[in-house]
Amino acid sequence: MLIESYEKPLINKNQINKKGTVTKEYIEINGARQGLIIESLNQGKPLLLFLHGGPGFPVYPVNKANGTKFEQLFDVCYWDQRGAGMSYEKKEAKNPLTVEQMVEDTIQVVNYLRKKYSQDKIYLIGHSWGTYLGSIVASKRPELFYAYIGVGQIGSQKDSEKETYDYILKTAMDRNDKRAIKQIEKVNFDENYYKNHSYAVIRKKFTEKYGGGFKRDGYSFIETLKDIFSCPNYTFKERMNILSGSYYSYQSLAYAMSTIDLLKLVPTLNLPVFILQGLHDYLTTHAQAKRFYESIESPYKEMYTFENSSHTPFIEEHELFYKIMRDNVLGAM
Repeated sequence: MLIESYEKPLINKNQINKKGTVTKEYIEINGARQGLIIESLNQGKPLLLFLHGGPGFPVYPVNKANGTKFEQLFDVCYWDQRGAGMSYEKKEAKNPLTVEQMVEDTIQVVNYLRKKYSQDKIYLIGHSWGTYLGSIVASKRPELFYAYIGVGQIGSQKDSEKETYDYILKTAMDRNDKRAIKQIEKVNFDENYYKNHSYAVIRKKFTEKYGGGFKRDGYSFIETLKDIFSCPNYTFKERMNILSGSYYSYQSLAYAMSTIDLLKLVPTLNLPVFILQGLHDYLTTHAQAKRFYESIESPYKEMYTFENSSHTPFIEEHELFYKIMRDNVLGAM
């Protein structure tokens, strides 16, 4: 159910596109007020729902700061998932989020968009945690989608994190970085890594230092804040809620994301599947994305490796990413 709606001109990297519009909506989904931003060039393009990562970290501010071009191929819906950004409610944060709840929310958002735009099917793209959510949704309701696109695709996140730990330690040893070796070896990696603050610190520090983090050339907390607080179409409170929502969402969903192997949970996807993965991604490793890709049964599947990217090839190699989306994803339909 629609609660509020606003429409503005489309602006990308401070350039106004007179043909485009940005629609900001708040809708009620399964009893919760949730926010959407829809960018359109008003040319009747297919619809793409972008499932952000985190969990709890909206991708819209990052995409706007880096001038991604999804709106040139699609009408793009950026939905802030329950508990994140535009959809964060302090009074609701007392109640933990569940995967089942997030899956049902996603299906309801998809159906809202299908009805609003009179489309039988839409495209679904997931990034990082969004691939966990997107893979489950696509497996449950494949008839709703033209295709599933996974970027920073999760397989087994526990195995991915062990690969990351081994990578940063090996890289430190290869570089004879004695201070780094000492810091990394001091941390005991085990199955409870997602609750280990010391592991989170060295993971962030050394994936950034060794080119395996959010972006290969680094993405500091200061840059994150800059992207959030310069983001158009968010209120100041919603920008602050990105920080609160990220903590809340991770506390609620980290256990599920960290312990479930998607290969066992999602053996089949009955729709076209495209995996677009950075070779140097050590937040959700390339090895795990490939493992997921090779294991799933699908009527049509393709995997593309971005040789110069880490976790965000849609930013790091945006021209190649755009070309693949245009020629291979849309072109395959």
